[in-house]
Parts: sequence; C-alpha cells; structure tokens
Amino acid sequence: MAPPVELQSALEKVGQGQITRCWGDLSEDERSQLSVQIESLGLGGLREKFEEATATKSGRDLSGEAPKPVSAGRVCSRASLTAARREEYVRTGLGLIAEGKVGVILLAGGQGTRLGTKLPKGCVDLQLPGKKTLFQIQAERILDLQKLAAEAGGGKGHAVQKPIMWYIMLSDATRAYTESYFRENSWFGLKEDQVFLFNQGKLPCVSEEGKVLLETKGKIAESPDGNGGIYKALRDSGCLESMERAGVEALDCYCVDNILAKIADPLLIGYCKSFGADLCCRTLAKSSPGERVGVFVERGEGVGVVEYSELDPEMSAKVANAETGELYYNWSNICMQYYSKDFLTRICCDDEVHLEHHLASKTIPTVDGPVPGVKMEQFIFDVFHYAKKSCLLEVMRDEEFAPIKSEIASATTALTALEGRWSQSGSAEDFNTWWYLH
Repeated sequence: MAPPVELQSALEKVGQGQITRCWGDLSEDERSQLSVQIESLGLGGLREKFEEATATKSGRDLSGEAPKPVSAGRVCSRASLTAARREEYVRTGLGLIAEGKVGVILLAGGQGTRLGTKLPKGCVDLQLPGKKTLFQIQAERILDLQKLAAEAGGGKGHAVQKPIMWYIMLSDATRAYTESYFRENSWFGLKEDQVFLFNQGKLPCVSEEGKVLLETKGKIAESPDGNGGIYKALRDSGCLESMERAGVEALDCYCVDNILAKIADPLLIGYCKSFGADLCCRTLAKSSPGERVGVFVERGEGVGVVEYSELDPEMSAKVANAETGELYYNWSNICMQYYSKDFLTRICCDDEVHLEHHLASKTIPTVDGPVPGVKMEQFIFDVFHYAKKSCLLEVMRDEEFAPIKSEIASATTALTALEGRWSQSGSAEDFNTWWYLH
C-alpha cells in the first residue's frame, strides 16, 4: 500500500520522500505514529537549516574572517572587586532572592553514558558521604541559599516567604527517572511546586547529504536539539508563564555536571542588577589551548561564542602574550549565564531571533544498520549577541568550575578541597553559607 498522496507529495516537496519507503511493511498503528512524527518535526525548513550549517566555515563567520576575541575590558574579575563592593552586590542579590525575583534554570538532559551508566547524570552516585548525587547537592544549595536570603532581610530564623523557582530541562531519556527520583526523595526538602520539570526538543538525524534517516521502518531517527533548544522549550512548556506568575525578574542558568556550580550566586545577581545587564556570563581563562571549551568573541555590539569543535586548532593555540602565555582566545565559556527575564522572554518569543544549527558527525543506528550521519543541534550561546547590555564575570576555577565528564574523582576532589578550606577558615557557619558569602 502506498502512503497517502498528500503526505507523500509534501515529503517530496521538501526532498524527503524516502521517509515512507517502508510504508507497505507497516501496520495501521505504525503508519499513524509515523505520520504524527513527520508532522511534529516540521521538516519544511530542514534542508535550509542543513545547508546553512554546512556552509558555515569552521571557526569563521560567513565573511571568512576569523572572529575577534573579547577584549579584557569586557571582563570583570570577581577577585578584583573590593570587599565593600562585594558586600554591596551580595546584599543586593540576597534581597532579590528573598523577594522571589530570582529563578534558576538547570540543563540536565544528559545521561551518564561516559560514566558507564544510562542513569540521568544528576542521579549518579558520586561516592560522597551519604551517597549524594548532583541533584541532591544542588537542591541543598538552593535550600540553604533561600534560607540565607530570608534571614539576611528578616533576621535569624526568619522563614522563607518566596522560594527560589528551579526550572530543570530534561530529555525523553531522563524525564521519567528524574521525576521519580525527586518524588522518592521528597524533592530533597524543596516544595514540589517550586520545581518545574520540562523536556527539551528533538531534531531528526540526517545522512551526510541531508536526507532524514529511519531508526526503524516506521520511526524517524531523532536526537536532542542541543542546549540551544532551551529557548523553544521554555516557551512551549509554560516555564515563561510560571516565571511571570512567580514574579521572577532574573534567571541564573547552569549545567548539571558542574559540581561547583554556585547556583544563583548573590554576588553575580547583585552585580548584574547594578550593571543593568540583559546577559552576564561567568568566564575563566583557558587552562590550555586544548581545553574543550568554547571561547568568547566579539559579535556585533555584544559577545558571541565559538565552540571548541568549530575553532581552527591553529587559532586555538595562538598566544597573545609570550611572557604570560595568555592565549589569543583566552576567555572560555563555561555555560553559566545570567538572563534578565525581559531579555529571556524576547529571545524565546521574538520571531526575528535566529538560532543557527550546527552539525555533529556521528554513526547513526538505522533500519539499515549503523551508517555515517549527522546530528543537528543548536547552541545556547547563539543568542548572546542579541543582548543590548552584556558583560562577563571572571570566577575562580577552584571555586566554581569542576564538571563531571568521563570520570568523577577530579570533580569530587575539587569539592572536597573547597570544603577543606571552609573547615580551616574557622567559620561557625555551614559550608554553603560560608561559600555564598566568601
């Protein structure tokens, strides 16, 4: 049996007629599911997205010129701030948190595949006392921070009036397990209604020629649409409406694998409020030319990022200062950024905002066996240049950046070292309070 004429005609029009090549082998239910999947993926602009991504030269803009690195003048060093200025920013940030004006966005769609498990990375046992996981550690930081903010304004023992909203972006592969995990652990002391779980979207996997691949006879091969899919997901999931109802004015965004993420850092929040920032990105000097992080560059009147996989190796290794060894592309993107709510809403809802698509060559499991193919994705930083007022805040690597990638030990060692500094400081406060005020 041939596919419906209207369906096949629409697919032929966008150069994807091969999707229905196994139609005659499918049951009625499988045909229905494939038709729904085709409609949901909106294949009309796929060819243009693929060709645009293919045409983008590695590490260069469409003019063929290498991007200009951000100047040091754009970067504010946390360490260079006076004690009085730090206290001012922290006080301002704690006030905004206590008023419920600060929310948190967590990117947590990945599995611990490189750690040898299919569990969501946030649920992996880190071999710490109490068998703590990343989700538990981060939930406890939010609990302590909102308590600290409440007491900063109302005095010791003052109850939290407006908890910090926590928006957690998951994937189809991690959503069910993560939700069960939070429920089984009573949301780690957080209120259930302050945690908003939502899923990122998907994009079809394609051949090296841009043809959509089939995972099975009746299912298109798909992969997550990258961390840049967060903007569409925030809009479609109802997160933006939740932020509006809660009175959130500022959002702090980070990745689940960073065990040292200083979530909703009051100093950062206060600094951004003072600066009037639409966007503020935490940054670090690159540790070496080969460090697998994107780098900040000038883009228009604002900032942009070139991903490490798209930066020419020679340019990546270029040294700007022979005496200090400072790299030409020195300031790294660690995917920790502040958004004003107004800016985030504009990015999510304005049709004039354009996110590029990027291609990652992969071996794709298909109905015909593993084949060379391409996964398409969007990057979260491709909207940064739309910010009218942006800034970079340099943070300390040993205090705020220890991601867990293919092994756990180095990150947990970094956390233990930081806790050691707390214990040696003689502070009477708990670790999280000391850390946020440090």
